[in-house]
Amino acid sequence: MMMMMMMEWKWLWFIRMAVMLLVFEGCRWCTIDACLEHERIALLHLKPFFNSRDGNQLQSWVEVKGSDCCKWKRVECNTTTRRLIQLSLNYTKWEFNVEYWYLNASMFLPFEELRSLYLSENAIAGCIENEGFGKLSSTLSNLEILDLSYNYLNDSILLSLSELSSLRYLDLSYNRFERSSHPRGFQWLSRLTKLETLHLSGNSLKNSIFLQMRNLSSLKTLSLRRNQLGGKLLHIQELNHLANLKYLDLSDNQIESISNKGISINLCMTFLTDFKCIFFVFFLFIWLRGKKILIILKS
Repeated sequence: MMMMMMMEWKWLWFIRMAVMLLVFEGCRWCTIDACLEHERIALLHLKPFFNSRDGNQLQSWVEVKGSDCCKWKRVECNTTTRRLIQLSLNYTKWEFNVEYWYLNASMFLPFEELRSLYLSENAIAGCIENEGFGKLSSTLSNLEILDLSYNYLNDSILLSLSELSSLRYLDLSYNRFERSSHPRGFQWLSRLTKLETLHLSGNSLKNSIFLQMRNLSSLKTLSLRRNQLGGKLLHIQELNHLANLKYLDLSDNQIESISNKGISINLCMTFLTDFKCIFFVFFLFIWLRGKKILIILKS
């Protein structure tokens, strides 16, 4: 009798271990060999907003249950967790005469480990009211790269962007930023204490933009190429507050001279072009004497 009970106990133990092994293997398959189901569904919710009219841009995003979204084009996942870490939706919607539209940034909330988000060239004019990028601040704490270049954005987006405290790289090139409609304007971005690279090329920014840059203390790279900087740059000394700034691009503007106070920080490289007077170039070399700087004059 005792022998039979021991045999039954061994069989029970064996069955229990087998079940646990199957459950473990099943979970391992779910989390490692395929993307998370709720992230797959979230991508499908994004698809109609970013797909081209002919549907060719996001063809691999299929509504098939069990399809591994980590293998879809424009999607990159962490190889261990299978969580989505990069989403490249640049130039998916742009077509001739495409109408501008307003983004619901909340659609990105399911991607909690997202690090890089590329949304350039999609005719985005801003965000739906109360659904801006600020909604992502507490959930997407790993987001470091945001590319919004070549859209129709203006100053109204800046407050929302300033809440993405984890950002290190922000590209706002070729949008519709002008003299700020808000007294603080780009000063809002001073909240981004980790921001190292800021691209503002191809907008309509005036000389006063330097007054709004002074508190971006962690900035290393600043591009103001092809804006409406012109004449004498009276406020460029505001960049002296940016102790970490190493690369400054002022090319393709109409700069004639720079304030006598100049820049005292140690830049590694500055791009300058379109000077109207050769005497100013001579003055520039005198002014920069003793500073660690490389000047590139482009014609």
